[in-house]
Amino acid sequence: MSLKLIFSANADQSDIQLCEDYWAYGHNGRYVEHIETLCRQYSVDYHILFGVLAECQAYLDDVHCEYCGRPYQLDVPADIPYIRKQSSWFCESCISFSGGQLTVGR
Repeated sequence: MSLKLIFSANADQSDIQLCEDYWAYGHNGRYVEHIETLCRQYSVDYHILFGVLAECQAYLDDVHCEYCGRPYQLDVPADIPYIRKQSSWFCESCISFSGGQLTVGR
């Protein structure tokens, strides 16, 4: 897997480590447990955790829009196995630009 994390200028080293730990989720079906573990490990509650995660954007840099080449932006770790099963992918901008004609493999 080729996961690329991009951090805001406001992210400090602790925020970066928390984001890296969040995206290291192993897709074993225990997402809520993973979140609870991170909250305990970093001594934060849920709203702080998700506030920190908002300082980071995650991309699969080996999955690109078939039309424009943009890398796939992830919302949650559970997206990773789903998008990897797709035969092709078109980003929302290209689908919108095409009037909805680009939907093959979505």
